[in-house]
Amino acid sequence: MRVAQSPPLTQGPSWVRGFLGLFGLGKTAADAPADEKKPAAPPVPGVVARTVQQSRETLSGIGESVASVWNLANDNRLARYVMMIVLFTVGLGVLVYYIEHWAAPTGTSLEGESIQITNLERGLWWSIVTMTTVGYGDLVPKTTPGRIIGFLTMLSGMGLTSLVTAAFSSLLVAQALAASSGLEAITSVGHTLITGWNDRVEAVIQGLIASTPGGKPEIVLVNLLDQEKLAELKYKYRRINLRFVRGDSTSEQALERAGVAKASNCIVMADTLVAPGGEDLRSTVIVLTASKMNSDLKITAELMISDNEADIRRVGVDDIVLAGQDAGFFMSAGALAPGLGNAAREMLRASGEAELRRIDFPRNLRGLTYQEVFQAYRQQNILLVGLISERINVSLDDLMGAGTGWVTGLIRRLMAEASSEILGQDQEKIQVLWDPGDEYIIGSTDAALIIAQPLTVT
Repeated sequence: MRVAQSPPLTQGPSWVRGFLGLFGLGKTAADAPADEKKPAAPPVPGVVARTVQQSRETLSGIGESVASVWNLANDNRLARYVMMIVLFTVGLGVLVYYIEHWAAPTGTSLEGESIQITNLERGLWWSIVTMTTVGYGDLVPKTTPGRIIGFLTMLSGMGLTSLVTAAFSSLLVAQALAASSGLEAITSVGHTLITGWNDRVEAVIQGLIASTPGGKPEIVLVNLLDQEKLAELKYKYRRINLRFVRGDSTSEQALERAGVAKASNCIVMADTLVAPGGEDLRSTVIVLTASKMNSDLKITAELMISDNEADIRRVGVDDIVLAGQDAGFFMSAGALAPGLGNAAREMLRASGEAELRRIDFPRNLRGLTYQEVFQAYRQQNILLVGLISERINVSLDDLMGAGTGWVTGLIRRLMAEASSEILGQDQEKIQVLWDPGDEYIIGSTDAALIIAQPLTVT
């Protein structure tokens, strides 16, 4: 018959000794080597005091470690339950191992059965199997105290696993509800924001789909649209990654949830849903807020009144579209120049046979003349009709540096006095150059304005 050597508790980890100390389990006679089995000596007060102090320090260290981990998981219910399962599994696995050896120091139970949990690895395996209610039965406690621990492990396992399952399910449900109600935070990068709502937003979405390679742009709507209309939109555009953030698009909180800091484009639509008659003021506030939150954001704004164009240009908009500004052109073209309106509409429509597009020049074409680039594109059946040039804002301080001399001060004062004529002029950040000349040199801020076949959408 095999005799199992009882593990020396005094040589185990301090946290194990502290854990067992909670149950009053100490070193037995069988725990000591043969040469140390002597009659117990009378307790020495100093030794007892040091032992008590060490036990308190051990338990204090265990408590502080558990408390620190618990505080980290305090804001996450699922993480807290998982941590509880891990602690219970490890603790009960270690406990049943020492309990079995404490109750059967010779390796055999009172019924004459050899204990099976002979090391910590087996104890942890038994604890995991029992906690998860799998019940393989390959390892079982053979002593009465061990079976009591097993009974408690089964009860706690059922409860804790149920808590984790419920917490995980509620987390998934909460995320689904947040997404459907527009309360989730967008973590995407390079997406397009569309703020506000009117009857032209769907045309913008369709244009983005047609102009994006693959036909699957990442679009985030920010508005106060009702749930029924939102559900209809999501179903209609279910093939693309269309998401929604509910909130006032003039607030930083709504724009922050929409991921404006990592967005690449922002289309500010005139919001007739919230502020009929005050759309342009709202659009100006949105442009100002969004440009401050992301200085690299490309912003296009829709205006209802042309007189407000100067105001919105001052706050950092890149492009402006006046609502209904093309109606006069198309109506007059139909009467005075038959076919001209159809041709313009064909180029502007994303699904036409030929479309007007903006593309960036490849590196090998930069530095060449406009004529050379025109011929290069012509060989690819692409018609270059002009350039789009982005103006780089350079302030007076950038030009003059940090000088403090009287000459610099005089120039600054004169320029300030003339600001209404020079610096106060509203300049567009983006300029369109139709036929800039054959000798024009393509620069780093220039992009090509072309007429080409529509992009293939799959």
